[in-house]
Amino acid sequence: MIPLLLLMLAIPAFFLALLIVYKRRSAWIATISAASGLVLAIAVIATAAFSGNPSITENYGYIPSLSIGLNLRTSPASLVLLLMTSIVILVTASSGNIAKDRERTASILLVLFQIGAFGLFLSGNFFIFFIFWDIGVIAPFFMINVLGSANRRAASYKFIIYELFASALLLFGILLIYFYAPGHSLSISALPSAYSSMPVGIQETIFLLLFVAFLINVPLFPLHSWLPDAHTEASTQGSMVLSGVLTKFGGFGMLIIFTSMPIAHAYSIYIAALAAFSAFYAAFLMMRQQDIKRIVAHTTIVEMSIIVFAIATLTNIGATGAIYGMLAHGIAVAMMFLAAGAIEHMFHSRNIGFLKGISHNAKLTSWIFLAGIFAMTGVPLTAGFIADILIFLGAISAFGAYGIIPLFSLIFMGAFMYFVINKSFFANKGRIEAEDTVDSRPAVGYAVLLAALFLFGILPFILLGIVNLK
Repeated sequence: MIPLLLLMLAIPAFFLALLIVYKRRSAWIATISAASGLVLAIAVIATAAFSGNPSITENYGYIPSLSIGLNLRTSPASLVLLLMTSIVILVTASSGNIAKDRERTASILLVLFQIGAFGLFLSGNFFIFFIFWDIGVIAPFFMINVLGSANRRAASYKFIIYELFASALLLFGILLIYFYAPGHSLSISALPSAYSSMPVGIQETIFLLLFVAFLINVPLFPLHSWLPDAHTEASTQGSMVLSGVLTKFGGFGMLIIFTSMPIAHAYSIYIAALAAFSAFYAAFLMMRQQDIKRIVAHTTIVEMSIIVFAIATLTNIGATGAIYGMLAHGIAVAMMFLAAGAIEHMFHSRNIGFLKGISHNAKLTSWIFLAGIFAMTGVPLTAGFIADILIFLGAISAFGAYGIIPLFSLIFMGAFMYFVINKSFFANKGRIEAEDTVDSRPAVGYAVLLAALFLFGILPFILLGIVNLK
């Protein structure tokens, strides 16, 4: 049998080594690495579909004396997130929005991030989960610190301080699992049985440590402030993978602890309330922003807060909605940041007060940005619509009429964004002219992301059926 899961790590690792030793054609190498990842992700999903089992496992020895191996596994969530990650990284690699003198550095960091993301979503035990978590954090740090704009240093240091704190909490929680689990097992699939045999106080400690670590990464109020600053200074590539993929590390972790740790039931109502408050807080905070990238960054906090709210319902349909929501958000936000990068290149500004009537010179980009808003606000035929239906069905079944409350944060967010784009991009007065043009590569990225949004919105059974989500 072909070791598909191992290949998903080995092939990008080969291209990373090639990028380090070979100094030419770096963008092409990164694109080939990303394309191979997409092909393998589709192959893994097809294998799961034909076998009728979303759980594929591969185990390789690593540190037998510590009962630690390179255990790779898939789950319904990881299958969907692998596909989303592959699409976003492919478009990011091929979008051509990095200066030639920094192209090799950007390509190395993107392929390194690809390895980190694939490894995390394929992790079968917490040991390699932690390793790939940190790999996935290192790459965006340098995307901000090296490839970012004027205030990149401060933003990158703020980002890494938050993420190091999250990593420390995650490591502490994993060590407690190792010492208290029978046989020192770090297996994610064996976590429910191992967790139930631990003392209640240890169960609570582990849950809270992991929850806060994932909360920082998602991020939710009050540990969210690193995200807008990181996006403001990050390169377009950095912003696409930060919101599109990195925030899903926390969402994926939330799914693991809420489905594996029974003690989550005791905290679910409080976490749901926190997530709902976080969504409203970010929506209202977004209304004070003038920078288009900061506006999109705040939509990420709103959307990921809604996703955590869905996970906290502790229902199958809520978890399914959360998974589909991460798929929809990852694709939509990557498309919006790609459009924002093209706008900044053409008009040398991201200020919505300055960007008047830009649809005249950037018609395609303006409409693509609007399509991203459609997906974010759950307009029918987009993947976001399917996600919202599932999320709020789960919320109503868990919390009754109170489950509808977070929906209003999406309404506020959408109303503000439609107002902004109408008064800015599509304004008839005070129109400004573009100072530069963009090549055709972003248009290809637009087409791929837009097709994915509508494909998974019109034909949701493609994924919902294949990965046996219930």
